[in-house]
Amino acid sequence: MTPLIRELAHTELLCNLPDAVLEQVAKHASPRLLALGEVLLAPEQNNEHVFVLLSGALTIHFGTADSPVIREVAPGGSVGEMSVIDGTRPSAYVVAKMPSRVLGIHRDLIQALVAQTQSVAGNLLKLLTRWMKENTHRIVSDRLQIEELSDHVHVDALTRLYNRRWLDNALERLLAQAIKAQQGLGVLLIDVDYFKQYNDTHGHPGGDQALVALSNVLKTTLRPYDFATRYGGEEFLVLLPHTTEEEAIATAQRLWDAARGVAIVSPTGTALPGITVSIGVAVSDVHSTVHSLVAAADEKLYLAKNSGRNCVKF
Repeated sequence: MTPLIRELAHTELLCNLPDAVLEQVAKHASPRLLALGEVLLAPEQNNEHVFVLLSGALTIHFGTADSPVIREVAPGGSVGEMSVIDGTRPSAYVVAKMPSRVLGIHRDLIQALVAQTQSVAGNLLKLLTRWMKENTHRIVSDRLQIEELSDHVHVDALTRLYNRRWLDNALERLLAQAIKAQQGLGVLLIDVDYFKQYNDTHGHPGGDQALVALSNVLKTTLRPYDFATRYGGEEFLVLLPHTTEEEAIATAQRLWDAARGVAIVSPTGTALPGITVSIGVAVSDVHSTVHSLVAAADEKLYLAKNSGRNCVKF
């Protein structure tokens, strides 16, 4: 057995094949040397070969040859199977990570080997199955990462409530749904009373803890299908779908009462004074717009502040 035959016998594509078959492969192809950084396969070039890697290492890249590595191929692995099977150009760039030796097996010989021995077909199926599993795992991982990044875009980092960006995208849609269903969309505009004074007295970490405590009140007091957002600074805006004015007022009063009793603890574990909130309530009708609805809640909040704060106005 020649050194090349021994190398071919240890590749994933050609393992468990008779020596006569390996000799047939070696007779129809010769190893090719790749320099560091040399491109073996590219989407803009046709490909008629499956390349088995005899030594060195190959990297696979989507988009461009210098994009981040998607997968690395070690000796014994192969590339080019998909483009040979479906007759299309490669979907990725394959680049030599270091000086490498590959042996290219032409499409016609691959087809002859598949017809000649079940082992080649079985090996090829295993390779493709593993490739599909790896790509499925990558797709799931990428999707989770995208969802996480999307979460960062629409969620306030401190309170973990929806942020203003999310609100700007969602409010118009929720209002349109409410008008179409002939149901009310409640808006509660909430402001922490004398927050600047609280912040000045207990420092920004203390003020942050007060905001976190209030956000927890919102999370635990609202219905599962309500939406709490950090509107800006110490202001919060709550959306209450499918809500009458009476229900919106009752919800606001529950939040007002719960906020007064919430415990606030500094980052060092020291108990801090409690807070109070002022809340303005508005509920949409068939003539409401995003601007008019928020303006109505803001007007009631202004009235609550001018009435001594620590109250609900509607």
